[in-house]
Order: sequence, then structure tokens, then C-alpha cells
Amino acid sequence: MTALRGKVVGIGLAVLDLLLLWDDMARPVVEATVTECEFQGGGMVATALVAAARLGARTEFRGRVGADWMGELMLQGLREEDVDVRRVRQPPGSSGPLAVVCVDGDGGERHFKRFLRSGLGAEELEGAENLEGAGCLLVDGTLPEATTRAARRARELGIPVVADFGGNLGGGRRRLMQFVDHAILDERAIAGLATQGGARAACEAARQMGPHHVAITRGERGVASLDGQTYRELDAFSVDVVDTTGAGDVFHGAFCYGLVAGYEVEANLVFSSAVAAMKCTRLGGRAGIPTLQQVRDFLRERDIEPPALP
Repeated sequence: MTALRGKVVGIGLAVLDLLLLWDDMARPVVEATVTECEFQGGGMVATALVAAARLGARTEFRGRVGADWMGELMLQGLREEDVDVRRVRQPPGSSGPLAVVCVDGDGGERHFKRFLRSGLGAEELEGAENLEGAGCLLVDGTLPEATTRAARRARELGIPVVADFGGNLGGGRRRLMQFVDHAILDERAIAGLATQGGARAACEAARQMGPHHVAITRGERGVASLDGQTYRELDAFSVDVVDTTGAGDVFHGAFCYGLVAGYEVEANLVFSSAVAAMKCTRLGGRAGIPTLQQVRDFLRERDIEPPALP
């Protein structure tokens, strides 16, 4: 889509998710039943890029995966979604990473039970600061040196940087915030940033670290956002939830798409909330990610005019 303002470049984590849907996770394992089981690609930045690509953006993933069948399966899944993986590194002898995700059939809440990675090492990515053709940079902080170089270069070039740090703003992530334009955190950040005052106080505390715009996703309670001096709380969309795995990742990917499409912040938050809600109607982080037309139809069915096409 040539009308978009460059491609979405993401630096960070890709994993392979083994998804187990349980009929009742409150019961002992020996009494409960796994009703569905499948592999899907996962990881914060990788899944976000799949969402942006499915919406119509050009995307590029930079990171490390195993030099084994799991790594190859992750790369295959990204290529099938037209995500550029030419800068992905596969260290010799490495495997995974693999996440075992247990999903509660009653309500769709997920529980990460295992995270296995071997031999990926801590080496950084060469050329991370090469952002030719980029209209947006998405980072999750898992490769701190490469991410810092890229984010600093993005700031010099005027390319917006979106951060997915979950609720963790410790160590290198806190230092990275000075180069971030849009910090989209999850509700765990509220307790870590504000002893009182709730979401708004947490947004204000995060803004002091550098970003102009801070948003906090809160699941079924919607999104809190502080953009400059404008604070908003937007309701979540009501859907039949099967699995919340990857909802935050998909929100980030949709928001990045909205940036390169030229959406204003409030419209982009509504759009991204819709994309994340639609994802939750299917098992796994990627199966339910909608196309752009499906999102536009979803919004119009709820009497919301979608943002103008780029």
C-alpha cells in the first residue's frame, strides 16, 4: 500500500506458542480436559508485525530465533504473513524459544506455564540502526543494545517509536523510554508506577520518562491514554472471548499500522482496541487477527465511523 508512510520495523521477541485450551483450569490437571491443542507463532513484536501486515502494512522483523525446527516454523509463519525476516539471526546450535500457554476455556484467560530457549545467547544485531524506508519502529526491550541504537536513530530521523514493555519498566527499558514516542503498557504498570491515583497517575509517571503519549491497556476495562495534556479512558469492545493470548501484541501492531496510515491518536486507539478485541474470538495470538475491511465492518456495525483509508 504505497499510500502508507513507510514500513513498520520491529526489533524484539519471536516465540513458538504451544496452546492448550482447558475445559476448567480450576480443576486438578488429572481431572481437567484439554479440548484444543495447536502450535502458533507468538512473541510480542513478531505477533504485532503479523497484525500490522494483515491490516496492509509492509513489515520487517529483526530478532533471533533457534536454528532448529521451532525456529524454522516461526520464520515460515512470518513469511506466510508477508513479514520480511531477512535480518533474523539463527545462532548455530540454538533452539526455540517455545512458550507453553494454557488457556482457560471459561473466559479465555491465559497462563504462561513454560518458556524454553536454548543457545540464543545475548549477542546483538548488526545494522539495527539502519531504518531506511521505515515509517514506524516497534520495540520490546529484549535486545537492549540494538534497540537503543535503533531508537536513537529513529529519533534523529523523526520516525515514531512505539514501545511494548508490558508492565516492566526496569533496567534498560526505563533508559529506552527517553527515545519512545508512544509507550503502550499493560495494566501491571499501574501498580509499578503509581501507589495511588490509578491509571492516570501511572500514565503521568511514565510520561516523565520521555514519551509524549502513554497508553495503558486494561483488558475488558478498556484503555487509558495520556496524549500531551489530554487524558482519555476508552471502553473495551464486547466480544465472545475465546482466548486473550496476544491481545496486547495485536493492539501494538494495529497502533503501528495506524501511525503509518496517518490516524490521529484517539481514532488509532479505538481502531487498535477493535483489532485486539476481534483477535480474542479465536484460539491463539494470531488466528483471529482481522483484515482491514473486517475491522472497518466491525466498527460500522457498532455505529463507529472507521478512520479514513490512507
